Amino acid sequence: MKIFILMLVVVFAKTIETITGFGGSVFVIALGSMLFPIKEIVVAVVLIALIQSLWMVGRNYRNIRWRILLTRILPLTGIGLPIGRWVFQHYEASQLKLVLGVFVVFISVMELVNLYRNRGQVRPLPWPLAIAFLFAGGVVHGMFGTGGPLIVYYASRQLPDKDGFRATVPTLWVILNGALMASYGFSGAITTENLGLAGMLVPALALGILAGEIIHTRVNEFVFKVVVQVVLLLTGIVFLLHG
Repeated sequence: MKIFILMLVVVFAKTIETITGFGGSVFVIALGSMLFPIKEIVVAVVLIALIQSLWMVGRNYRNIRWRILLTRILPLTGIGLPIGRWVFQHYEASQLKLVLGVFVVFISVMELVNLYRNRGQVRPLPWPLAIAFLFAGGVVHGMFGTGGPLIVYYASRQLPDKDGFRATVPTLWVILNGALMASYGFSGAITTENLGLAGMLVPALALGILAGEIIHTRVNEFVFKVVVQVVLLLTGIVFLLHG
């Protein structure tokens, strides 16, 4: 029964992530950790997230914004990633999840207000704020395997076209999650249990990808931007409830 419930969560979460390019892993980790040990669920979710991101990159690679990815997003998140990995190994994460939840709810509500006030037009973040969001996003990704809320907030302002967004953000997840899986391997965190759990979730992942691809073709630009911020809001609420 626990596996069945987790599979339903994965189908829903991965449908969202296929549409938006982010947001699935945080739901699965937050809800799945109520059913399975946190270290087991994190490794399994990072593995299936890596599979999904590879799929999305393969389908959308022509729209990857390489300059923004390689010169801005990746260097700053890459610096934060090992710091977050160290924090996850040595400190209790529940309080940090609560703080992150409050922050994500705040920024998503403010951005939804701005979207409707400005009729869908958004401006890039000032560079000091961009540095802070990307670095913090890398730290959070190292901790929970899903730094999406902070990184996506930056990307949603810098990459307002949905095709560029859906191609560039999953490319970042491939790189970060690949690094995390290597780290898990070196530290002995990969076990037969979490590999088996990941294997059982692959069919649910496939269903989520299929549903998301069908829905994505029917979403226009403004609706897409709203969906991105609503998913951020829901992500923050999940952190608050689970924190």
